[in-house]
This record gives sequence, C-alpha cells and structure tokens, in this order.
Amino acid sequence: MQLDGVHTPVVTPLDPAGELDLAGYAKVVEYVLEGGVRGIVANGTTGEYYALTFEERCTLLQHARDVVAGRALLIAGSNGGSTREVIRHGLAARELGYDALMLAAPHTSLPTQRELAAHYDAVIDAVGLPVVLYNYPARAGVEIGFDCLDAVVDRPEIIAIKESSGDFSRFLALRKRYAGRLEIMCGSDDQAVDYFSWGVRSWLAGTSNVLPRQHVAVVDAANRGDHAEAYRIFDGLLPWVQNMESGSYNQKAKLGLDRQGIPCGGVHQPLLPLEPGTAAATLRVLEEALAVPLGAAATAG
Repeated sequence: MQLDGVHTPVVTPLDPAGELDLAGYAKVVEYVLEGGVRGIVANGTTGEYYALTFEERCTLLQHARDVVAGRALLIAGSNGGSTREVIRHGLAARELGYDALMLAAPHTSLPTQRELAAHYDAVIDAVGLPVVLYNYPARAGVEIGFDCLDAVVDRPEIIAIKESSGDFSRFLALRKRYAGRLEIMCGSDDQAVDYFSWGVRSWLAGTSNVLPRQHVAVVDAANRGDHAEAYRIFDGLLPWVQNMESGSYNQKAKLGLDRQGIPCGGVHQPLLPLEPGTAAATLRVLEEALAVPLGAAATAG
C-alpha cells in the first residue's frame, strides 16, 4: 500500500446544536484534498472519535468514503476501550470499503505488551484489513513497545506505525530494528523534517487540517531530495504546529479552518471553546504561517 505523502485525520464539524455537520465535513475533506493530501483518516483523535456514538462514527465513515470517491486512501480510526469494540468499528470500516485501519492502544485498561499484541492479533483475525499502528503513549497511557511489535510486526496486515511519542531516539531505534519490515509514518509533527531527513516519506498530521498545502509542500520537497526547501517551508510552518501542540489542539484546528472559510462549530465537552485571548494569539500565528511562500513546485502542484 502506497503511503507516501500527507494523510489528514479530519476534524468533525458540529452544528449549533452539537450534532454532526455533514455538509461541513464534506467541505473539510474537499479542502484538504485540494491541498494535495494523499489520505483521509475518519474518526481519528482530531475527529473527536471518543465523543461520538457508534452510529455517528459509522455515518462519518460513510460520508468520508462518499466524498473522497476514490481520490485518496481511506483510513478508519477504529479505536475504543475494548477489543470487541475495536473489532465492531473495524468491521464497519471493512463493510464500507476502507483501505486500512488506524489502531492505537486501547485507552484506560493499560494492557501489558503481551496483552496489546493479543489485542492486535484479535482485531486483525476478525477484520482482515491492513493496519497502521498509532503509538501515542501520552494519550493511550501505554506505549506500543518493542515486545509488542516483535510479536506482530511480521503479520502482513501490519503495514506501518504512526510514531507520535515525541521521542526521536525511539524513532531511530524503530528504524533500525524493523528496517524493511515496518514503514514509519511521522506523527510527531514538530519533528517532521528530522523524520524526513532519515528517509521517512509519509506524515499523518492533524495540523494538516488547517494548512494542507504547506504540509504537502514540505513532504514533497523532502521526497524529491530537496531538503533545504523542506526545511525552509517547515521553518515557517513550525510555529503553527507548536501552537496547536501546546494545548487545545482540536479547538485550534477548528479555529484555523474557520479562518480558511470553513466553519466547523464547537467541540464536544469536556472540551470547551478557546478563551478570546488564546484564539486571537492563535490566529496571529496562523497568519504568519499563511504568509510563508511555498515556492514554484508547490504552487504548480
């Protein structure tokens, strides 16, 4: 499966009553596709999957599929608190024709590495789709460690890992230990060009909801070997990435899309709207990122 390029875990727009805004969702998907992203992730963390019902998540899977209409890779965030719940979401994605699942560690239960490997085995056995693992211990509470990876990495369904630990030394260890066996996707957004300088070719980035063309320009420059250009563009993008990652990630993603002319509404509680001062400061950072020239190759793309 070809994973090169940017993959966007899209936000979930809400109407004033807090219900799914499917027309807004379609606008977000179209916006990032026009920006050149290669993959759409429905029901990721940036999409607030944890606050949605099973029926709402299925609705978003179907709507994303229909809007994408074969123009990009479709990845279903199929995470949940139990193996049976994850299997249920995975089967729904398979029924809708998704290309792959994205699987983090189940939240709250804190499985051991042996239990985590058994979890992935069970999901793969039941669903059968390719899997992008998602290592984000700060959210899941558990690292997808080497003991787990050693147990599952040679299953053909395990195609990649989105590495979001923020530990660059772990990335280097993953790269060496699983060379030729597991593709690594950048999920530590503020380290993206460092990943690309070591040969990583894909970026699964929630920050790309707001600035897809800029993210694509960075990856495309790196993938054609122009690392100086990748660093130049990324240097202008980095303050926005750091601002989003400093807190209130989902609110800032929706605020940034609002600024791009795509209203996305609020966020599900327990999250709350941004304080006015935080919103204003965030928009100032965004304006600076928007002013960074992308270069002839990106503009032509």
